[in-house]
Amino acid sequence: MAEWLQAEVEFASFYSYRVPDLSPSFALCSPVPSPAAIRLAVVDATIRHTGDVNEGHAVFELMKRARLELQPPSRVAVMKFFIKRLKPEKPTKGKRASVIESTGIREYCLPWGPMVFWIESDQPERIAQSLQWLRRLGTTDSLASCTVGAGTPNFASCIRPANGLTLQTTNFAQRPVFTLHELKPETQFNQVNPFADERPGKPFEKRLYVLPLVREKVGENWVIYHHEPFAA
Repeated sequence: MAEWLQAEVEFASFYSYRVPDLSPSFALCSPVPSPAAIRLAVVDATIRHTGDVNEGHAVFELMKRARLELQPPSRVAVMKFFIKRLKPEKPTKGKRASVIESTGIREYCLPWGPMVFWIESDQPERIAQSLQWLRRLGTTDSLASCTVGAGTPNFASCIRPANGLTLQTTNFAQRPVFTLHELKPETQFNQVNPFADERPGKPFEKRLYVLPLVREKVGENWVIYHHEPFAA
């Protein structure tokens, strides 16, 4: 029988999740990670802790079909930074591959309070153990720790798929809308294995989500959102 797990994620400092299809040179971010990032972070944590890719494969199959609900932090500040970065230089004949310096814009988020998500699984003990090994959520600069317990989601507080919603109604007006990645139902482990040499095919699909956030303050290069549940 499937049971819900509640996971509270505390970030060490800033985090950043680039919106799909945007250039790394102008990387706008979402205030919450994509559902796919959460699922794969649990798989990555399992492999890194156990050293067993087969165990990661088993957890991937559980996470792929698990129901997932995500609640943003109570407040989130989103800030734009002008950064210098290193990127690979295209190799040319007779020249060794190297890196070159470039500049770009990247957004980072700073949360107040934990991000909470719920996972419904028919093997909750196995997923709970993997969640306790979580040390980052997606990108390498999104360091985090996770506390796991029992609990059921408050659906009004969670992000909602925008498909079929009337976004102009009072309930959804002024709410931020973001495109996020989710795993395709047919995605195979070899397409997302973080330690594989090659990852064939396209494992992700893009979905539109409405976030239960309301803009509170806006500056020249920053915005602060606060969490506000959807009306019943």
